Amino acid sequence: MQPTRAPESTLIGAGTQISSSPGDNLFPAISGDNIVWYDNDSASIQLYEIPSGNLSTISTTTSIPLDLPHELAIDGMNVVWTGGDPRTGGVAVYLYDIASGRLQPVTNGSGLPGYPGVSEEFVVWIDGDELGDLYLYEIASGNSTQVTDDPYEQILADVSGGTFVWADNETEGGDLDIAVASLNESGVRLLGDAGDDSYPDLSSDGNRLAWINANENRTAVYLYDLSTENITQVTGESAQPDAVAVDGDHVVYSDWRNGNLDIYLYNISTGVETPITEDPYAQSLPDISEGVVVWMGNNTGQWEIYMWEVPGGL
Repeated sequence: MQPTRAPESTLIGAGTQISSSPGDNLFPAISGDNIVWYDNDSASIQLYEIPSGNLSTISTTTSIPLDLPHELAIDGMNVVWTGGDPRTGGVAVYLYDIASGRLQPVTNGSGLPGYPGVSEEFVVWIDGDELGDLYLYEIASGNSTQVTDDPYEQILADVSGGTFVWADNETEGGDLDIAVASLNESGVRLLGDAGDDSYPDLSSDGNRLAWINANENRTAVYLYDLSTENITQVTGESAQPDAVAVDGDHVVYSDWRNGNLDIYLYNISTGVETPITEDPYAQSLPDISEGVVVWMGNNTGQWEIYMWEVPGGL
């Protein structure tokens, strides 16, 4: 499959830079009016409020975030990250409430938690031995539940509403597939093609799921509609995506097809793909919420966070 490419006249510039600290700014995530990222100069999580432009630090010296991708997520007023407490040497998943300013651990500091995801109701993460299992924390009650308990590998969790997804190698060939589970259904659906399927991302309404398939030397973005159960291959033969996010009617991904990472936007309704960036610099790890795209780019010689709003016609 090859998506329709937008006309050259719609090519976009490099977006608006919203970070400016002395070090690298990495791993952005967005929900509504709020953007979060990791600042490696201060080893902290930064919160940027789009309407006001206010920037604040929400992590503390006892919740120092890991300097790794896929360890930070946001949904609504909830932010989660994996961090360490120097006093104990332990690692925990932390939950920050933007509205109240409350910060709390949702794990007890033991084990090796990571890959957290968050919704308005739940936090999910992977914990355990080198294979890991999926855990669920209900924010309202404070109760935690172990969702999986098997000899297979589970990584890279996400959640939206009552739907949970992760990458799982419980397959006949032992490759990774995308596992989908729900509070309202029993059992787990496994989605995927030949090769490894990983990096799942759920839309904020829980209606769509995107991921990356890696088969030999090729990678592709796939999209799953949870209501119709239809699977679509989004990118064509020339694409080389390495990260993906979905929200509303759009999928965004970073892609190596031009020899360096650029950001692309795919309109689900029209099937049209539009480059957001096409330049000599690297842009990676995009996220999208309500028509606003964020990513990390090294246009200035260090990594900064950029923001761009999808025009009405795309």
